[in-house]
Amino acid sequence: VIEQTSFYTEETIFETQKKQYMQLHNRYIVSQIKSGLMVIDQQMAHERILYERFLIHLDDRKGASQQSLFPQTITLNANDFELAKSLLDDIKSLGFDVREFGKNTLVVEGIPVDLGSSNINETQLFEQLIEGFKNSQQDLKLNKRDSLARSLAKNSAIKAGTALSQEEMNTLIDELFACKTPNFSISGKPVIQTINLAELDKKFEK
Repeated sequence: VIEQTSFYTEETIFETQKKQYMQLHNRYIVSQIKSGLMVIDQQMAHERILYERFLIHLDDRKGASQQSLFPQTITLNANDFELAKSLLDDIKSLGFDVREFGKNTLVVEGIPVDLGSSNINETQLFEQLIEGFKNSQQDLKLNKRDSLARSLAKNSAIKAGTALSQEEMNTLIDELFACKTPNFSISGKPVIQTINLAELDKKFEK
């Protein structure tokens, strides 16, 4: 698990409250701050938010579920099915309502409320959760809960190219700065960059 020290102060966070944000190429959220500009990667920010939230659910085992109108049946290969069965209690803690449904088959009757309700393919999401878990275990040698939280966050976060309303940007920024580690992605990359006025002045040869 990558731990980084937050370097954004309470003053910086206060400056961003109730501001108007601009979305740049549906990838970055830009805001004016006292020292210049702040630029936030929307996908990495949302991954960080979801990751920390999912870890809490796994600890308190109280992730809430929203019921699907049409439960989805998922058939896995034998190895993935056995893996999913071994993770079922933790997967339910994330907010999935899922149960066994015959040979190598599960039925998903609900998904975590944290994911919203628009354009979610429950089958694809569950398969990506299992695949991402395997990759995290193999490549990063993470513990079980961290691997699950990381996999679900990466697969369900808003993506680059997604247009956001002003309200959605406000919510995203508020939730990001409420995180324990808002400055870095779950892969350890910067989520936030600042461009100070001196840098801009230099570009214009002032």
